[in-house]
Amino acid sequence: MNEYSVIRFFNQFIKTIKNDIKNVGIITDKDGTLLLNDDLKVALKDFREKELGANIYIIANSGRTVQDMINCLEEENIPLNYFDYIIGDNGGMCLDVKSNKQIYKHLIDRNITNHIIQKFLENGGKLSDIRLADGERIFAYPTKEAKQYYRNTKNVIFTEAIEQLEDIEITKLTLTGTHEQISEINRYIRENIKGYKTHLGRTFFPEKSRNNYRLDFTRNAYKR
Repeated sequence: MNEYSVIRFFNQFIKTIKNDIKNVGIITDKDGTLLLNDDLKVALKDFREKELGANIYIIANSGRTVQDMINCLEEENIPLNYFDYIIGDNGGMCLDVKSNKQIYKHLIDRNITNHIIQKFLENGGKLSDIRLADGERIFAYPTKEAKQYYRNTKNVIFTEAIEQLEDIEITKLTLTGTHEQISEINRYIRENIKGYKTHLGRTFFPEKSRNNYRLDFTRNAYKR
């Protein structure tokens, strides 16, 4: 959806809001699904201020951690309070921006995380291809490639004990590997672990040249 069609959508949507609609949420993926350029900011500001008889909420939503999204917004000079809520880790954590309070954090059971990691390693996965997130921080193995990959990311903690982090609250587990490895671990999760979801895709981690695949494992709250 390009910029013009997004603005046209909002203008058309205004006409469809009826009196029984009390709350409207506009959810944008910070990674580029909806670009926050000046024209769109004006359109959204007008949308907020119209007498619609409904509360308008703008929500930033991403697979990134909440803190990583905050850092990116600051770097791009986008005011944090442009958003009402920030959702990170594919639905793992939600921040109320105005009150700076955590609305929720959907945690993964540590025993389940350990079990999946063990299955991944048994299937040829590497410790260096495992990453964990707690809604704010990313935990990664300290390889040269990983440090280069995260060179511009502030909230990364490098540790060689990636599989032994018993004291953190896990909101997302990310595994990286070949298409075969990721497909196999995804099949295993779907057949044996209930109440959780996976999201698969290509990844540049730790290097673009490796043509790796990625699996994100989260609670069944998935970006909402």
